[in-house]
Parts: sequence; C-alpha cells; structure tokens
Amino acid sequence: MKKLTIYFAAIFFFISCNNRENIVKKENLLGYDYRLFQNTSAWELAKAVDDEDTIKIREILNNKKVDIDFREPKFGNTLLMLSIKNSQFQITKLLLILGANPNVENTYRGGTAVIFAANNNDPKYLELILKYKGNPNSIETAPVREDDQVRQTALLAAINLLDPNSLEKVKLLVESGANINYHNLGHTESPLSDAITARKMDVILYLLQKGADYNLMMYEMVDGHKVYILEALRKCIIDLESEQYKSKLEVIQFLKEKGLDYSKEPIPDYIGESIKKKYPKDWEDYIKKY
Repeated sequence: MKKLTIYFAAIFFFISCNNRENIVKKENLLGYDYRLFQNTSAWELAKAVDDEDTIKIREILNNKKVDIDFREPKFGNTLLMLSIKNSQFQITKLLLILGANPNVENTYRGGTAVIFAANNNDPKYLELILKYKGNPNSIETAPVREDDQVRQTALLAAINLLDPNSLEKVKLLVESGANINYHNLGHTESPLSDAITARKMDVILYLLQKGADYNLMMYEMVDGHKVYILEALRKCIIDLESEQYKSKLEVIQFLKEKGLDYSKEPIPDYIGESIKKKYPKDWEDYIKKY
C-alpha cells in the first residue's frame, strides 16, 4: 500500500511539473500563480520557489543568475510577495536572508511585501518582514483612477473582520512606527475607522490607547451624512457574551473619560430594527447593554 501511495504521488508530481511548463496566457492567471514568471529570466528561480527547493534557490542566487527582486510582467509582483501570498514561510525567510527587498512596489497597485504580509492571517510573516527593514508605513502608491480610488496601507491591511489575529498584527506595526492617524479622505480610511467597520473592538481600544484621533470623521454615508465615533459604535451590533463586547465597554469608558458619552448617543432607527430582528425575545435588554 505504501509503495502504491508513493507511486501515485510521483505521477502527480510529474504531471504537475509538466503542466507548469505548458505556456499559459498570463491574462488568465491570478496574482499568486508562479507561472506569471514563465518566459522571464526568473522562471527557473520561480519554479524553485514554488517547489520550496532551498538548494536550487541558493544555487541560482549565489551564482547571480537573476535579480532576486525581479517583478513578473502582469502585476509586477516579486517572488517574495508570492511566497507570502502562498504562505511559504521558510521560503519567505530564505529570500529575505538572501537579500530580497521587502519595500519593492508592484506595478498593479504599488503594494509592497509588507502589505502582503499584513494581509496574511499569520502574524509571523509580518513580524519577519519588519525584522528585515520592511516599512511599517507602506502604502499603495498607484495613481488613483475614477474606478479605483481606494489605497491600502500596511496598517489597514492588518485589520480584517475575518482575521482573528488583527490586533497582534496592528501591535507589530504600531510598535515598529506605523502612523496610526494616517488617512487620505476618499482614498484611504484611518485605521480607527477601518477597525470600527470591521467590528474589531480590541483593535479600536488599542488604537485609542496609543493616541488615535477619535475626533476624526469615521466615514461618510452615500447620502453625505458624516459619521463620527459614537454613532459608528452605535451601529456595531455585537454579541454580549463575546470578548469583543468586553473591549467595547472599555472603549465606551475611554471615550467617556474624554468627554464623549456613548449613553447619550441616539440609536439609529434602522439599527434598532436590526436589533429587534436579531434578538426578538430580549431586544429591550440588549439595547440597554450594547
């Protein structure tokens, strides 16, 4: 049985390698696909990175056969970026050891490997990239277009609704010098605003404790209505048994000490209706506590 398993694994590897060599239309490839490097001077290195062949990687780079920061032609991503995107930690580490620059920008949105690492749910990528002089204030630098106006920073990339490690990554960036109040109205949200949108109360609390400007507008509604922090918090419907709720209570207390009283902020009508639908039996009790 063991021999049979090895046999099929060998066949699968052979087929995979052959498929990888088939020339593909790069316009159909996504940004994490190593075949983006086909027909470039970095193709052999890209295959070695894809295979996690550390010996081959060292051999190619030690012989200076290719620029370690070579950017593929479609998105302008480097192999360091792809190794992070594909969660190949040991390869990411090796590329950095061998001199990969974490601050090289791609040509798609002007993003860097630091932003890629901040997007990865595992904080060890960001911790590593910052250790190798990644810029904690990395920001996408591509020119703003009519149909593409939002630009991300490393700090914004670290904050994600579905990421359980947002707080740890935010701490790594802030402790490395990230500007917690950077924003560019209409193009880049403030980290505090982003944390509120993502319902990350622990991140909100940390940012406030580190000096985030709570007087800034958090966001603007489609009808032009400007939303500030107390109203934004009123719109956050959170499970009262969760850790995030405990953090929300601390946020409320922090703001109260600064003269902003959450208890006096009216509940928007549609939020009240949402609460009634979500908690039909005890909505009145929820409204008193949330």
